[in-house]
Amino acid sequence: MINILLSVRRPFSGKILSGEKGWELRKNVPRIPRGERVTLWTYESGKDGEQAIIGKCRMVSFVALRHMPFGDALDLLKKDACMTEGHIRAYLPCYAWGVQDPVRLANSVPLSAIGLTRPPQSWQYITAEQAAILERRASE
Repeated sequence: MINILLSVRRPFSGKILSGEKGWELRKNVPRIPRGERVTLWTYESGKDGEQAIIGKCRMVSFVALRHMPFGDALDLLKKDACMTEGHIRAYLPCYAWGVQDPVRLANSVPLSAIGLTRPPQSWQYITAEQAAILERRASE
């Protein structure tokens, strides 16, 4: 199992955890051995965000976006990434991370609970021990 702490600004953090946002665009991807499960722990960043870990979801796939999609593919990406065509175009080249099975934590968890003092700029791996702490906190 791979665990990743993912920094996401509002309103996109809420859209991921509500299931509205099924694709998260990032400039790079983690190294994932075939068949490995990936849990994304959502840290809500930004001045308006909670600045804490607020939920989790599964990363189920990723797609390299080297060129602007068109037609139905563009319409689907705009809808499922909750982004405008202009924002997608400005962000290329990138990767679309497929996310599913969101779970909002009953109580947000500060980074200090897993021994971190600052959030990742985009994302970072976390240890199995850190993930176990988050799982325990999620069930409280």
